[in-house]
Amino acid sequence: MKLISPARPEGGLSWRALGSALALVSFGTALLAYPAQVRDSVAQSALYCLVSLTPSLFPFMVAASYGVRSQAGMLFGRALGPAVRHLFRLPACAGATLLLSFLGGYPAGARGISLLLEQGRLTREQAGRMMLFCVAPGAAFVVTFLGCGALGSLRLGWLLFFAVTLSGLLLGLLTGLGKPLPEKEPPQPGEPGGPALVRSVSDASSAVVKMCGCILLFAGFTAILQGSGAFQALSRLLAFSGLVSQKEAGVLLSFLLEVTGGTGEASRQGGAPLLYAFGLAFGGLCVHLQLFSLFPEFPLSKGKFFLFRLLHGFLASGIFLLLARLFPPPPRLVWASSEAELALGGSASTAAGGLSLFLMCLAFLAALPQREKGSKE
Repeated sequence: MKLISPARPEGGLSWRALGSALALVSFGTALLAYPAQVRDSVAQSALYCLVSLTPSLFPFMVAASYGVRSQAGMLFGRALGPAVRHLFRLPACAGATLLLSFLGGYPAGARGISLLLEQGRLTREQAGRMMLFCVAPGAAFVVTFLGCGALGSLRLGWLLFFAVTLSGLLLGLLTGLGKPLPEKEPPQPGEPGGPALVRSVSDASSAVVKMCGCILLFAGFTAILQGSGAFQALSRLLAFSGLVSQKEAGVLLSFLLEVTGGTGEASRQGGAPLLYAFGLAFGGLCVHLQLFSLFPEFPLSKGKFFLFRLLHGFLASGIFLLLARLFPPPPRLVWASSEAELALGGSASTAAGGLSLFLMCLAFLAALPQREKGSKE
């Protein structure tokens, strides 16, 4: 018996195109229905991008690109190459990117992986394997911003950082099992320091602009969910399973959508550190969208990527429980609200510095094509 598929809409349009149009109309209607909530949420996220994200992540993004393009990557490959090749079954050139992925934050590793893939130094399979475990929040965000700021405990920040990092490395070891040992690469000369730095700044500027755009988009989307009551309904549905309380369900849902919003919600609600471990390792859909934007074509199926994000979250939670038994965090924590977090770093000079850095990224991207055109002439 032959199955009859639904008829294609007239005019050659696909059902996917009609679905996209419906989603666009729904989103536009929601923006008009909840303008105040969207405005306030986007404004707060914009302040976060200027005060915290851009100043802290931009240098690491430059370092990630520079480590791939310059001769420094060759030195890191020599130092980390044996461990990277034998433990993770990856080429030695991935050593610097692997290190920066756990130290620099979520997009730093992904940007390095995409550059290595573009240069042909990683195969598509190897790049896809790296994206299964080289997704981590970084020491600056977890230890400084979250541990010292939101949680008021440097020790707890380090426990969360090691839980996320160790679970990611464990996933890397598991994904390398049964894979062939990569052949040793011939020495790569790398670009000279000056041109490599200029191109690295260009890479980082483009990546930072994309990341901030994704965060602002998800801030508006989350505001719509909360204003319409859909967020509260989803939280009740999640709590109905009995695995988490109503309050914990709201925190968990915030982490699933956007990790910085999840940390703010957990701070306000006094969420358990275990939720932080899961949320930081999972990364949130907003971070996932940022990572996708760094690749012309993502090197693995998104379903497999999401599955490993969940697995990373559960592993990080388990390792955190073990570390908390060995090194108990302070029994009493000072929980700061998200407004207090922004106030701690939200002085006029800090915000102005972040805005200046963000605008310089845009100016650099605008001026670079003209400079390259002039050099060719």
